Amino acid sequence: MNYATETYTTEKIMDLINNYPYYISRIKELNAQYKSEIGGGSTSQYGIEAAMPKAAGGNSDPVHNDTLRRMKMDKELSRLETKARYIQNRWDRITDERMAMIFNMRLNGMTYQNISEEAGVSRQRAHQVMYEVCEILKD
Repeated sequence: MNYATETYTTEKIMDLINNYPYYISRIKELNAQYKSEIGGGSTSQYGIEAAMPKAAGGNSDPVHNDTLRRMKMDKELSRLETKARYIQNRWDRITDERMAMIFNMRLNGMTYQNISEEAGVSRQRAHQVMYEVCEILKD
């Protein structure tokens, strides 16, 4: 699924916005893991464990298994970055100042209750503004 080129419903865009803080924090975690793994070395077996036969079934090659794990992590990272980019590539479309403020508060992970208190609007109005934002972000 390519979030950068597909056209989405208002509900799907709302879902992307609501999950945006999670996407960003998970991207940061995965990038930090990459940096720590690339910077660190691996420990090889030594002593009697190195000479013992390996378990039957499956691939016992640790390098192969680690490569598969990293490929899965890379796929998840790409998927999350694509979702976050869908929102980021379109947020300049929001030109109304109040709408942009509510949109940014939601991207920061604030609840609609907190947004309504901060922006001085009702929760229903905050929801309505976010619905309008989703309509603007649609292609």
